[in-house]
Amino acid sequence: MMKRMLALAAATAIAAYSAGCGGKKEEERKPVPAVPLNVNLVENPSFETWDGAVPKGWTLEHFEGDGSKSNLFGRSGTEKRSGSFSFYLRGAFDSDRWMVLAQRQPVIPGHRLWFAAEMKSKDLKRNRGQADRANIYVRFYDKNGTRVNERYWADGWTRVLFGTLDWRKMGKRVDVPKEARTVEIGLICQITGWLYFDDVELWLEEPVPWRKIETKHVDYYYLEGDPFPAGAIDRQTKFVEATVRKLKLDPKDDDKVSYYFYPSDEKFQEIRGFRIGPDHSRVNPGAHEIHTTKAYEDHQMIHLLLEPLGYPPFGLAEGAVFYVLGSWEGGVNIHMMAKDLLIEKRLPALFRVMTQKAMDDAGMSITVPGWASFSMWLVERHGVDKFMKLYADSNEIEEPGPFNARFKNVYGKDFDEMDREWRLWVLRYQPKI
Repeated sequence: MMKRMLALAAATAIAAYSAGCGGKKEEERKPVPAVPLNVNLVENPSFETWDGAVPKGWTLEHFEGDGSKSNLFGRSGTEKRSGSFSFYLRGAFDSDRWMVLAQRQPVIPGHRLWFAAEMKSKDLKRNRGQADRANIYVRFYDKNGTRVNERYWADGWTRVLFGTLDWRKMGKRVDVPKEARTVEIGLICQITGWLYFDDVELWLEEPVPWRKIETKHVDYYYLEGDPFPAGAIDRQTKFVEATVRKLKLDPKDDDKVSYYFYPSDEKFQEIRGFRIGPDHSRVNPGAHEIHTTKAYEDHQMIHLLLEPLGYPPFGLAEGAVFYVLGSWEGGVNIHMMAKDLLIEKRLPALFRVMTQKAMDDAGMSITVPGWASFSMWLVERHGVDKFMKLYADSNEIEEPGPFNARFKNVYGKDFDEMDREWRLWVLRYQPKI
């Protein structure tokens, strides 16, 4: 009976996915794995059967660190949420080789994934040099076994645990990317102390019934009965096309932005499983997606259009945004903002605020106008082509030395020399009347 139910669920999943392909010819459709919906996909979720020191159906994998002292792991018959056993990971203060317990299962693109586990912690604390990872995570892989998004250590993770806590169920929902074919669920503890796991869950849920409107650079999604306001898509589309022209971008079909419009913050939380936040928008890096309750978005949209070029220093990325927007929120002249900050001696040398954290520590209201003014000055003086070359060439660069090498290759001068030239120009700057 159970096999018949799973087969029926799998068939339903395939039919639902195929229906969402609307208009594609049969031979153009990519094969979709037969995955049952609304059942726990995890094999041996409560660790009741074992192959030696590892639960059956799971693999113990090296995650990080090349030292010789591994974190400890094993079976506990005393600390358990259900059944006879739980699995534990234990980190020591000097652990330098970190292992995780993982399992992979097939998924269907476009569906939502719920993952969760019962967890109990004992004396968890982060010592010097340790990463703050003590939870469960998921990572998606494509048909070739390559990670869909390698920008972050995982594609979704639950809240990190610290201290001593009794058993509690913690979980999260994420969307399955369109390129994904398998998902890895992992148990990790990269800090000092004990972390116990039991009753792991991995559920593939029915997809959200989005309606879709396609344009050249953006696909717009909305819920039936809650469409975009009149004129909103036209306005957004004109902005996107203007941005593409101004930055001289050449987006490919795979670079299309997906714009998900939610009618309210409450509906967002109902669908996504967490609050949207004060800016009413959430961006899904690597997937070219924005999820928002706003019918028009400019700042994050520019970042998404630039995403295929990579991830340069945060200030340079913000500079590109404000080159398009032309002014600070409220229409304030950015060069004048930078001038005031320089006169007040509040703006640090830009090479000291290369990372988002460094910028945040110094104050975004100070560092963002500085980088924005500098970037706009570069474009105004040397053209957008050179600026966009620097943008792409400095992908994943956060240190002054490597960034300077790429900067000098594009502009023929050192970064700090151009920084000083810009500051002298800003101090003499007078806005046109």
